[in-house]
Amino acid sequence: MGNKKRSGKKPCYSSLTGELLYGIQPVKEALVCQKRQIFYLYLKHGGKSPSTPSSERLEELARLAKKANIPVNRMDNRQMDQLVGGVLHQGSILSCGPVPYGDAHLLADPTPTEHRLFVALDQVEDPHNMGAIIRSSAFFHASGVIVPMNHSAPLTPTVSKSSAGVLEYFPVIGVPNLARFLEQQKKKGYWIVGLDADTEECISSLKWDRSYILVVGNEGKGMRQLVHATCDWHLSIAGNSEVSSLNVSNATAVALFQLTQHPAN
Repeated sequence: MGNKKRSGKKPCYSSLTGELLYGIQPVKEALVCQKRQIFYLYLKHGGKSPSTPSSERLEELARLAKKANIPVNRMDNRQMDQLVGGVLHQGSILSCGPVPYGDAHLLADPTPTEHRLFVALDQVEDPHNMGAIIRSSAFFHASGVIVPMNHSAPLTPTVSKSSAGVLEYFPVIGVPNLARFLEQQKKKGYWIVGLDADTEECISSLKWDRSYILVVGNEGKGMRQLVHATCDWHLSIAGNSEVSSLNVSNATAVALFQLTQHPAN
């Protein structure tokens, strides 16, 4: 029996522009939120032919793309692996522009009745840590994440995948000088809380009774001196003293949990 010739057009590799976002949830959020410029959606087909329906989750992406007039190309798993270098794409890849940073004007002046919470990352460089922190920040009702534009993990598809797609809608504000930016926010009424394993006072003692910016430092070096000096409090997480510290993304999640469990009475 001869090989049956496949019908349909081949994926247009020459049209790939910008980034390749991968994973069902990041791709879905990108299609829904439309913060990025989107060029093509690539989906794994069902196996027998390019027209064979795939899973319901992938077909939902196809419907979202069609609604937004975004071309959809069906590929086999081998082609998709080659496209993104073998990462766990879950059968969905989006050719798109970069996700934009949020504007610093998102930090509205705090009010006596509205207590806001932001998370500032002082040169967190690992994209998986960055994505996990963005996800935790959204989960614990922070209003956004603040990062210095230099020496921080860029907002790559890896960050989006590690955030489970939260990056596609959650504000990440890029600033040129973090220490100077924090000083400016203090003048507006924010209080700066530095997460510091070397201090004895625990963050669980702090009530969410005002607007805070929670600052966490680099994975290895911690906070830089100028950023450290802006903090109104330096607080730690209580735990086993025989363990040196938590991973920065885990520490941020614990600190956010403890802070948000103690609202003002």
